Amino acid sequence: MKFTSSLDIDRVLSEYDCLSTRVYTEMLSKCGFISGKEKKELLDVLDELSLKIKEGSLPLEGHEDIHSVIQDYVEKRAPEAAKKMHTGRSRNEQVVNDVRLYCRDSIERVKGLIVDFQRELTDLAGRTMDIIIPGYTHLNRAQPVLFAHLVMAYVEMLQRDLQRLEDAGRRSDISVMGSGAIAGSALELDRRFIAEKLGFRNISANSIDAVSDRDFIAELIAALCFIAVHLSRICEDLILYSIPEFGFLEVGMDYCTGSSLMPQKKNPDVLELVRGRSSRLISALNSLFVLLKGLPHSYNRDLQEDKKPLFESVELVSEELAIMAGLVRTVRLKKEEALKMLEDEFIYATDLAEYLVRRGVAFADAHEAVGRIVRHCAENNISISDMSVPELKDFSEKLEEDVYGLLNPETSIGNKRTAGSTNPEFVKKEIAGWKKRLKG
Repeated sequence: MKFTSSLDIDRVLSEYDCLSTRVYTEMLSKCGFISGKEKKELLDVLDELSLKIKEGSLPLEGHEDIHSVIQDYVEKRAPEAAKKMHTGRSRNEQVVNDVRLYCRDSIERVKGLIVDFQRELTDLAGRTMDIIIPGYTHLNRAQPVLFAHLVMAYVEMLQRDLQRLEDAGRRSDISVMGSGAIAGSALELDRRFIAEKLGFRNISANSIDAVSDRDFIAELIAALCFIAVHLSRICEDLILYSIPEFGFLEVGMDYCTGSSLMPQKKNPDVLELVRGRSSRLISALNSLFVLLKGLPHSYNRDLQEDKKPLFESVELVSEELAIMAGLVRTVRLKKEEALKMLEDEFIYATDLAEYLVRRGVAFADAHEAVGRIVRHCAENNISISDMSVPELKDFSEKLEEDVYGLLNPETSIGNKRTAGSTNPEFVKKEIAGWKKRLKG
């Protein structure tokens, strides 16, 4: 019993199993398999049971799974009527239906947490619109960008995560009750009634597939993996930008710890744990795929092992989204520190190349000319602004006095013209659009 019991895991499904049993009882009555008196007796016991589940007072010891707990409870209080409660029903279909209900609710919960986090990020972007930072590619300074532009990139990532959840939700939203153990039932059971009462969009089309399908679980965990990976990347940015080598961002002390030895340390432990625990989501998905890959049709007891990775993944991502929403409220930017990093004039090299393009120089030639200017400055330990106009003209005749005006962050971001760029006007519109979108 100890080895085969799944009760420690599937007790999460207790409310769903009680609800499904209630609806199944109503269906049996509708189809004439139990009397009105038996229906009332069973529903009264199930109401009592539901209350105990909510209170956490349901006795669980000595049972194989949550389904047998509920069956046993009803049998003790309504022994004759309980004999009919399982008419035409198998635990094979019962557990899948319960998990589908769980997935449907979990998806809505996680979507709500994503939206809460998006709101906090959009607020952070709005209050940091005056902060320009170096943008990075290959972890090297690339071009100036608004910090708000980076933050809104996180909002876009999370929106795709939300869409993936919605997509997974469509394949979770299917009732399998009435499929039996594998072949369906010879009894006239009203599958549509069950689906409608439980709020499912549709019923499954094939009884063999219905009891053995776990694609919907794998798809949900995959969607959760994307969230975890995106959270990990956000954490990596915040960690990097907060260390002295970057130094233009600070996370509130409530989300950091000190060192046990070094008094000066402020460690971003929460960010590191969110980043680190993404590995648990990826492992959960991998374990489920390995579980499924060699199973013959239809149901096998191996499938008992599908719920632990699902439940843990949902709870972990939910916890991380909630804590990250709180953490970003404490983020503070150090404008002066960011501006110091933007004194590196090489970060404006692309601006110089595009300056030349606007003056009729082919981009390849412009790229080559500016590259030679940068190499010249690096070899002589000087800045671009240290060079005179005649010296600049040695590299391209098209360079004029106004080129020096390009060597500052405000001009750089203000000159951007493409939709979706870091131009402040575009970013303001993006923030306003998202605030309106996230309002309701």
